[in-house]
Amino acid sequence: MAESAGERRETVMESQINPRLSGAAAAMALLLLAAPRLAAERLPIFDTHVHYSRGAWEVFPPAAILEKFDRAGVPRAVVSSTPDAGTLRLHEAATARVVPFLRPYRTRGDMANWFRDPEVVAYVNQRLELNRHQGIGEFHLWDLADAGTPEMREVIGQAVVRGLFLQVHAGAGQIEALFEIEPRLKIVWAHAGMSAPPEVIGALLDRYANLWTELSFRAGDVAQGADIEPDWRTLLLRHTDRFMIGTDTYTVDRWEEYWALIEQQRTWVSQLPPEAARAIAYGNAVRLFGAGKAAFWP
Repeated sequence: MAESAGERRETVMESQINPRLSGAAAAMALLLLAAPRLAAERLPIFDTHVHYSRGAWEVFPPAAILEKFDRAGVPRAVVSSTPDAGTLRLHEAATARVVPFLRPYRTRGDMANWFRDPEVVAYVNQRLELNRHQGIGEFHLWDLADAGTPEMREVIGQAVVRGLFLQVHAGAGQIEALFEIEPRLKIVWAHAGMSAPPEVIGALLDRYANLWTELSFRAGDVAQGADIEPDWRTLLLRHTDRFMIGTDTYTVDRWEEYWALIEQQRTWVSQLPPEAARAIAYGNAVRLFGAGKAAFWP
């Protein structure tokens, strides 16, 4: 079967980001380096970038995903999926642990051009009528013009009217364009822009009070070994209330490595001062998305 445009685009994205992965072995090495600090306080993690898409639910039933959360020390997670049925299935299995976001994609093929497809927007509107979701995303904007299409503006309008977050995988220019269209938006910037440097991330956080970001795929940028890079440390301490942790389980393989992915993030965040570490590990996400059950958190 011919590969769709969306699949080609995701394949390109995967080829770009896979070299950045350190994998389970590197995560274990980092864990050993930081073992004394982690032994003193093993931070719970609120994972703000989880996908439970068709490929995953065909391998791991909800109970298996919850076991992975338990083993990794993840009491609560923001979950989206392609299609949306996976998210709601997991939410029904653990309503206190799953924050449901609506991913616009019915299939992976929607990824390339969803923001110009009225049928996709109709799907989004129909799913939002269920009144189950706290956000829309994670979705991709590839070019600057993608942020201003009529279809994207309709999604923006729904987010504002319903008080929903947008989880956006895009560059800094697209984030600025979205806020120019609607300053009232609440945006979670996926992967902190994937490759945006600290100075760019910091400038946007300075400018937009309703912008937060999660750091899936950025552990190798934030820290070398167990040591946080100086520019990143400065940024994380300057905007401690705006960063969160994510893993981005967009493939079955990443679910296989879930414990290691969480430990990789837990390792570097544990090197921050305790108050900042707790804020980024879970406190900021609890403030935005709710605690679920208060007993989950220290």
